[in-house]
Parts: sequence; structure tokens; C-alpha cells
Amino acid sequence: MRRHASTTAEVVSFSAGALVGAGLALLYAPKTGHEMREKVSDVTGDAISKMKGMTVEAQDKLNRNLQKGREYAEEKASAFSSSAEEVKEQFH
Repeated sequence: MRRHASTTAEVVSFSAGALVGAGLALLYAPKTGHEMREKVSDVTGDAISKMKGMTVEAQDKLNRNLQKGREYAEEKASAFSSSAEEVKEQFH
């Protein structure tokens, strides 16, 4: 599970780096001021939308994994409790 979280962080970091690189490429491209502002505005809007989508996806994955962890812990606690009761009954 730890590797999965690391992979997600790597993907998000790579995507953010790619977006910054694309923005820098736009800034150094020979264009008029109006064209440049329009292009930067478009790229920024796209980047914000993508990052919001990635954030929602990461939150959903985290919530699913937390729920699985809770269910697993409850299952193990119940099994332990049942085993403890059986042992207790054997000695009484």
C-alpha cells in the first residue's frame, strides 16, 4: 500500500512538472503580448482543471483505502473478541 501512495505522488509530481514546463515553453515562444496572455490563460485554466480532477481522484482513492482498512480492523477485532470468549469459556 505504501508503494501505491508513492506512485500516486510520483504521478502528481510528474504532471505538475510537465505543466510548469509547458508554461515556460509558452513564455519563451515568440508571440504577441495578447496571444501570450491568451495562451497562458488557457494553459492555466487547463492545469487547474487537471489538478482539481487529480485531487478528487486521490481523495476518492484515499477514502476507499481508509474504508477498507476500517473494515479489516473491525473484522480482526471481532475475530479476536470471539477467540477470547472461546478461551474464557474453556477455563470457566
